[in-house]
Amino acid sequence: MRINIASTHRFHLLDLARELSKQGHDVAFYSFVPKKRCVSFGLSGKCCHSFTWLIIPFLLLSKLFPNSRRINKYWNLVMDYYMAMTMRPCDVYIALGSVYVKSLETAKKKYGAKVIVEWGSKHIVEQLKMFGKYESYPKYFLNRELTQYEKADYISISTDHVKESFVKHGVDEGKLFVNPYGVALSQFYPTTLSGDYDIIYVGGWRFEKGSNYLVEVCQKYGYRLLHVGSIVNLKFPEGDHFTHINAVDQKELVKYYAKAKVFAIPSLSEGLAMVQAQAIACGLPVVCSKNTGGRDLKDYVDNPEYIIEMKDYSIESLHNCIEQAISLASKQKGQRNYAGNISGNLSWEAYGKRYSKFLDSI
Repeated sequence: MRINIASTHRFHLLDLARELSKQGHDVAFYSFVPKKRCVSFGLSGKCCHSFTWLIIPFLLLSKLFPNSRRINKYWNLVMDYYMAMTMRPCDVYIALGSVYVKSLETAKKKYGAKVIVEWGSKHIVEQLKMFGKYESYPKYFLNRELTQYEKADYISISTDHVKESFVKHGVDEGKLFVNPYGVALSQFYPTTLSGDYDIIYVGGWRFEKGSNYLVEVCQKYGYRLLHVGSIVNLKFPEGDHFTHINAVDQKELVKYYAKAKVFAIPSLSEGLAMVQAQAIACGLPVVCSKNTGGRDLKDYVDNPEYIIEMKDYSIESLHNCIEQAISLASKQKGQRNYAGNISGNLSWEAYGKRYSKFLDSI
């Protein structure tokens, strides 16, 4: 079938485009990612439709005014109307959440396409209330996101806890497609411990990811922490127990995973933190919160006890989970691989096959 996929950055939608193309579908991937970079991630050049030129002015303005909602508003509108006017006819239109609305209507009315919204976190109302931002969040953006939910035939999400949040806010369960993201198994594979860090965390160092919990637990119990990623809205601590590495190319991450005993992510809220699957593929026991989607990944590994979920958001709960994970890590000798053969369920190929089967069903 003919499938149009509209993104902005690469996100997981490029992986989706690549895998659906491998499944034999005629895929067009629209984004502002340069064509050469899309191809570097394995997507066929004929699938790439890059509109980098269109958003260059907004990229420049956003650097000058990084907190401007108005720039974000018009940026999204321009991309949305561009897609509505220029996208090719299709059977299915898959669009990134919070960005595309007008083009959803166009795909439906003009081409009779099924439209699917890709949503990466909890229902927007639930998400905002969790962080105490519901009252201050601009109504324009909220209404736009709720409209997207309404206009979509289906909403593609990654975990059961996200599904629960949508059902809680009145979205029909039959409208929700749950499909956990995959991991690039050519880049992430069983490792042998080569460092003396107790914990590694990969991703943005920020309050929303629970990074403050990692600081407190390391300071209280003397764990050595390695962080790889950008510093966002929380100061990274100084001291011998803490090491920060700026964000590196994804292909380089495996050597950092090899330096630590366990992976920890006490995130406050997200859909499915994809770094968990990376850590699992590299053989590290995973400590996670109830809002990371880690629980869902237990169904895809041979030894689910290596994925340990915090009972609550407290230093003691995090500490207990880390101790349990370190105990498991101490039993790992040589190459670490508790997940078994995950190519049939946690790879991007498996993710694409599940998506293709869903498309056939609708």
